[in-house]
Amino acid sequence: MITMYTARTSEVDIFEDAIAQIKEQIDFSLLKKHSGGIILCCMDFFESGMVKAICDALPFDVICMTSMANACKGGHGFYDLSLTILTSDEVRFTAGMVKGINSGNLEEKIQTLYDATKERASGEPSFIISFMPFLNDAAGYRMVAAADKASGGVPLWGALASSINFAVETVGVSCNGEMDTYGIAMMFLNGPVNPRFVLTSLPEYNISNTRGIITKSDGAMLMEINGTPVLEYFDYMGIEISVENVRATPLMVYHRGSADPVALAFYTVQENNSILMGGEVPVGASVAVGGIDSNTIIESCKQGLDALLEHGDYGAVLILPCVTRGVMLVPDQEGEAKLIRNTLNEKGIPFVMGYAGGEISPITDTEGKLSNRFHNYTFCAVIL
Repeated sequence: MITMYTARTSEVDIFEDAIAQIKEQIDFSLLKKHSGGIILCCMDFFESGMVKAICDALPFDVICMTSMANACKGGHGFYDLSLTILTSDEVRFTAGMVKGINSGNLEEKIQTLYDATKERASGEPSFIISFMPFLNDAAGYRMVAAADKASGGVPLWGALASSINFAVETVGVSCNGEMDTYGIAMMFLNGPVNPRFVLTSLPEYNISNTRGIITKSDGAMLMEINGTPVLEYFDYMGIEISVENVRATPLMVYHRGSADPVALAFYTVQENNSILMGGEVPVGASVAVGGIDSNTIIESCKQGLDALLEHGDYGAVLILPCVTRGVMLVPDQEGEAKLIRNTLNEKGIPFVMGYAGGEISPITDTEGKLSNRFHNYTFCAVIL
């Protein structure tokens, strides 16, 4: 059994005041035998030293990432810090981090992180929460694939860090207050954990009924669909993919054997007219084009919340939707955070929400087996 407590503060500079505010919101005498912490905030809290001060004041491991916005029981907003504490008598929480991740070393670094954290945790985890960097030279799916390989397929959930302006220098990840723009943090949960995953990307009515088959690709590089160069294929479909609109069109990828599609973003159009996607696009997978706007974002959030509310036994609910959703909600940029907070507070369900630069969550195949995947545009939640 896992219990969750949350607190938030807008105090960036005066450490004692922020820690006092947190202690007013969380009764630390109620914490159980084992605890772990999660912080979501903007870069200001790192630069002032506040994240480090809070972590130093807590007697357990804490992982943190920058997020464009966050929400919990006590409020929502772009410039506050939220602290989440997960606590249990049966489940142990152990965190670790590696720095300096790049395209050339990520497999080795992630394996090192996994092995070191497993040693500290004295065994294989049941579940992993991970925060990863936003890299210009490596697609997010590669980090997820490396973590999946290192762990042997342990369910992995989390996000790439995000910020309000998408610049690499404004995002970061930390463990116990030590921050790195190019770091990966993991929190192991060892013990009887029963994670339940909720994923919604687009309402069905906003997904084209026309599907193509990927016939040529390389990792996240999409080259041909139905034997036709990818830009020609989309042009034939009446869809223009250009530098100006590349992020505005979700691609729904139906992996072989998976029960539900994965939503991926178009990242860049290459000089050879192939397209770099946000995640892996394997040959043989079928694809369909989706449409996204503020209405479909709110609708998919409602669908995600409805699916979440079908579950019971809410020890903790963690929600990390795609940051693109928040950006596309302008002028009501807080619309999704407000909807999540109002809905879950009304039901008395403990939760924390932040925005992800890319979502990490297992999906279920047609045989009920979980496979760790990287997502875009998605309402992504886990119930513990």
